[in-house]
Amino acid sequence: MIRKRTHDIYVKGGFSERKGIKHFSDIVQVNSLNERTRNKIYSATIELIEKDKKRGEFIEYIYTEIFSLTKNDIPIKSLEFGIFSDYYADVENEILLNLRNCEYYEVFDFIEGIIRGIRLENQKKWYIEEIEKIFKEENVNYKIIGDLITDIINENQIDSIEETINNPYKVVSEHYSKAIEQLYSVKDYANSIKESISAVEAMCQVINGSKEELNKALKNLKITIHPALEQAYIKLYAYTCDENGSRHANGIGEKNATFEEAKYMLISCSAFVNYLKGNMRNKNE
Repeated sequence: MIRKRTHDIYVKGGFSERKGIKHFSDIVQVNSLNERTRNKIYSATIELIEKDKKRGEFIEYIYTEIFSLTKNDIPIKSLEFGIFSDYYADVENEILLNLRNCEYYEVFDFIEGIIRGIRLENQKKWYIEEIEKIFKEENVNYKIIGDLITDIINENQIDSIEETINNPYKVVSEHYSKAIEQLYSVKDYANSIKESISAVEAMCQVINGSKEELNKALKNLKITIHPALEQAYIKLYAYTCDENGSRHANGIGEKNATFEEAKYMLISCSAFVNYLKGNMRNKNE
């Protein structure tokens, strides 16, 4: 008898993820949170509760202020004991059940509520660092600033990214998909920058029907763009090439390029590719 599967199998950067990017949301969590991420948030929260010497009070805070329940809803055994033990199993299960079944934004409400209820600064610092680590590892498109969770790419930017991924010219979309993969899966920020600017270069080559490097392609562009934009991307090209035109991320970090730099390039290059495509379509019409 063949038993039904009980768990999804997922390995970050594994075969299923490498097979190709169809949507930005396939690789970056924007308007959802998978169970893997929720489980990690749960584990960090339980570890935090275990660290609190007044964990009974903290649990009371969770029930009354976050779950909007009363002290009477807390399992009696959990209130009676001052140590985190099997008597807290019902509390753990309720926290896990809530995190697994609520909406993604309610998970963020829960995290903010936990942060607000932490008494000691060193514990708050530890918890925020743990959640930030989870967000980074699981490609959750949010960041904790102060005590609040904020998005690091807004909906307009996400729409722009999706449009670039679906660019009708394969050479453009392939470079851009690689930029996303290098940024969020491989964590190779230098190569992500290279691929982002290569997507712009490829779009210019499509417009010109040439194989010119970006600086020349922009100067010879067969559509009209604002001179300031032309100069801005010529300078960006210079950041990603050495004096011989050898493509790498030299000016913005090379091997030490940061996530923030690569994300900036991903967003900026997406907007410019779409701008070029739109101008090309308008000219043809």
